[in-house]
Amino acid sequence: MVGPMIKNIILQHYNGRPKELEKLSFENISNYAELIGADHKIIGGKPFNENLTNPCQKVHCISEEWDDYDNVLMLDPDVFIRKNLTENIFNEQGNGIHGDTQKRLKTRLIQAGRIDNNAPYWAGSIYKFNREERQRLRSVMPKNDAWMKFYNKAYHFEDEGILSELAHKCGMPIKYLDFVWNQCSFLPNPESAKMIHMRTKKFGHLNGSWENGGKRDKIENYYELLSKGIV
Repeated sequence: MVGPMIKNIILQHYNGRPKELEKLSFENISNYAELIGADHKIIGGKPFNENLTNPCQKVHCISEEWDDYDNVLMLDPDVFIRKNLTENIFNEQGNGIHGDTQKRLKTRLIQAGRIDNNAPYWAGSIYKFNREERQRLRSVMPKNDAWMKFYNKAYHFEDEGILSELAHKCGMPIKYLDFVWNQCSFLPNPESAKMIHMRTKKFGHLNGSWENGGKRDKIENYYELLSKGIV
């Protein structure tokens, strides 16, 4: 007897008119979604809370709008799947990634008294939740959204802080994805990553150098990775 079909969806949010990089990411992720049998949807505007910053809108990934789906993956609009990747991310355990940056931010959020050390803290570039996890996070969402004003400032936790605090409130256990599922583009060995998050830092290591090469537009880093056959 065949069991029920698992329904998965990949979401990406962008408020405004997408530029070249975003369009390329949307196409890349759409192709990957088709490969692994998932739906793909681009979300515009401010669907989570019109009074919050654009990054905060990614919290919409836990909305009841997606409750028909077993699993939801939210990705930034500058994320790309590595070329020829066939592995299905929905088969992986974990809700998001947690690197050195997230460790520092989690410490700051603990010091601010918003969470404790038992709470997960995920990078905002990738979130993956099943239906039960999304409902659990929603169940502790205060009706008054004044608590989110603390996060409503550019580069001040934003969506990461909101979701971490909700996870703290509902006692969600820590389950992190392997970092290869959202490796920053400037880090060594991008050819071994499974998903690459385009950043502005140059990746001099692709030219045989391990020095910090400064910064440039993300689209330039994309084209260098493209020329290397990595994306």
